[in-house]
Amino acid sequence: MRRHLRRAAARLAALALTASAAMAVTATVAAPAHADTMVRECKATNISCIAFSGYAGKSVWGYPVSASGNNCVNYVAYRLSRNGVAQQSAMGNGGSWAANATKRGFKVDKTATVGSVAQWGYGSAYAPGYGHVGYVEEVTSAYIVISDSSYGGGYSSRWRVPRGDRNWPTNFIHFKDQAYKPPPSGSFIKVRETSQVFRLVGKAPVFASTWTAFGGTQPTYLISSTSLATLPMRPAEGTFIKGAQRKEAYRIAGGAPVIVTSWTVFGGTKPTVVVDQTAIDRAGTGGVWNHLNAVPADGTFIKTGQRQEPYRISGGAPIPISSWANVGGYKTPVYVDQLAVDKAGSGVKFNHLRFHPKDGTVITALPGIASYKVTAGMPVRTTTTSSAVGVDQVAIEKAGDTSAIRWTHLAKAS
Repeated sequence: MRRHLRRAAARLAALALTASAAMAVTATVAAPAHADTMVRECKATNISCIAFSGYAGKSVWGYPVSASGNNCVNYVAYRLSRNGVAQQSAMGNGGSWAANATKRGFKVDKTATVGSVAQWGYGSAYAPGYGHVGYVEEVTSAYIVISDSSYGGGYSSRWRVPRGDRNWPTNFIHFKDQAYKPPPSGSFIKVRETSQVFRLVGKAPVFASTWTAFGGTQPTYLISSTSLATLPMRPAEGTFIKGAQRKEAYRIAGGAPVIVTSWTVFGGTKPTVVVDQTAIDRAGTGGVWNHLNAVPADGTFIKTGQRQEPYRISGGAPIPISSWANVGGYKTPVYVDQLAVDKAGSGVKFNHLRFHPKDGTVITALPGIASYKVTAGMPVRTTTTSSAVGVDQVAIEKAGDTSAIRWTHLAKAS
């Protein structure tokens, strides 16, 4: 029995400073006694698997680290400190964390949540001797993803454990749960369930249909479809992107890529995230391509950099605003290239704006209440008001006036 216990102890999880903070005990994670369904997505004899979090292998709250910078409780302490949790020193080995957290007033239960601490108690299948703690990165109906560190094992890892697996944590400690946080902008992510690849533009995923556009296969972060669903559907307004294949720059307005023909209007070259050109060309066509709109969403306000002309998008087309008062007061617009407006709908890169609103678009003349349905570019009076976009009455009155190109985004009624 003693030999058995000694063998088990040699395989235990990373340890903490004891309650007296007098010593640190070396341990490793127990090797499974039989085949398991857990999957290691990353494991390294340094801190590289957890460096994505900003962890640098330095002691936090007085917990020790191994020569490689690893220790389960120190890593978890680091993540908690980043989440704004007050210092929680002397929590003991991983196996003591649930009891000590309860004593300190923190919630401990069997429910996994993103940002909670996964804890394995003494005698658990995964870490029977000293217990273990890790940080919960993702939670799905089928599995959870944990990042952790091991003192005695001298490694960092990121792994997923299915529900029902013998290595499932004993408890989950809720110090200060956090929403899922995606990798940095520009990172490539791969969805485990579908193998689809996206590039993050800010926090929004833009589909990548081929690695060729990026010079070959790139490193990816694995994420769950559940986590993907929590990300913004489209890039933030004003974001600049560039199509990898044609090197064309665009600015996001109303969720759509609006072409940039010159950086001068924006005060010089701006940082861009390079994306698959196909994602731009097929924007809004369904499924994975809907992370960009084909044209800006109705109601979006834009303003041209060169002539300082404000517009409101209706039916995918820019309808001019003669006075902000006519549309309910000033609204913060997205500045775009004047040529994108003047050449709207003229082909390929200019097609992310329509020159005239889509047939059937309903607009309401502001500040009045008269409604119009657009047919062949012309505003025709209608009693329909459903889904109407409020536009400047002057744009309707001057529709088709060739004295300025802006008035021709509505055609003159015949």
